Amino acid sequence: MESLPRIDFVELHDLDRIPAVLRTLHTESIVTIYRLTDAARAYSVPLSIALREGASHRIVDLCAGSGGPVPLIQRKLHREGIHTQVTLTDLVPNVRAFQRVQAAHRRRLPNCCSVDYVSSSVDATDCTVEGTRTIYGAFHHFPPAIAARMLQNAVDTRSPMVVVDTKRSFLYVLLFPFLITLAVLLSAPFQRNPLPRYLLRLALTYLVPVLPFMMFFDSVVSFLRMYGRAELRRMVDGLAGTETFTWKIGVVPGFTGAQYLIGIPRD
Repeated sequence: MESLPRIDFVELHDLDRIPAVLRTLHTESIVTIYRLTDAARAYSVPLSIALREGASHRIVDLCAGSGGPVPLIQRKLHREGIHTQVTLTDLVPNVRAFQRVQAAHRRRLPNCCSVDYVSSSVDATDCTVEGTRTIYGAFHHFPPAIAARMLQNAVDTRSPMVVVDTKRSFLYVLLFPFLITLAVLLSAPFQRNPLPRYLLRLALTYLVPVLPFMMFFDSVVSFLRMYGRAELRRMVDGLAGTETFTWKIGVVPGFTGAQYLIGIPRD
């Protein structure tokens, strides 16, 4: 599938007409799936590589959605003796979700590391927040021109960059959407939400299965939109000043198929 062109289609939860509460329920489900899978282990590897090669331990998570996997990754790295400070950001920040992530972090790691957030809009193509930038599970949402602008902004500001998505594979297109949808169906009763949103989640999962349908449809589209490693290489080769960075592109071994792009400024 690496040899096939990327298909740039639209995921349902990206549509402007989708109600904000439905988008939040969707992104919260994604966070739950991160917790249920081995994603934190695989997704922590590229960031760990970047930190060992001199990237800042101040992590600026772009496109963080409802918190994403970075807080889970932070705890995984903490157990390995790697301590970080995480700032959650998004173009349309879910401040309540960020606050919940921050409160949960304080309970788990009260005396080490930190999680904060930016409550105003942060554009990943014109970011001014200092630190190592991460984009987890969201890079494929952006067409090549915008994705390249995100990387160009990192080069222009000499900010280390870690992008992690799933590799493009026929197996994942055929298998993962069913597994992810099953996870949504099984996990809905255990989601921690305020009562009105909890009841809405149950209704939109079991009575009118909007959330499972969205998750299945968006999962299929996501895997078709993933950038291949050759496409990522062409993208970084086309950046102005790309020679001032060291770039690594690869895949973490394991079930998640975590594909990464790491960019570190050269001295």
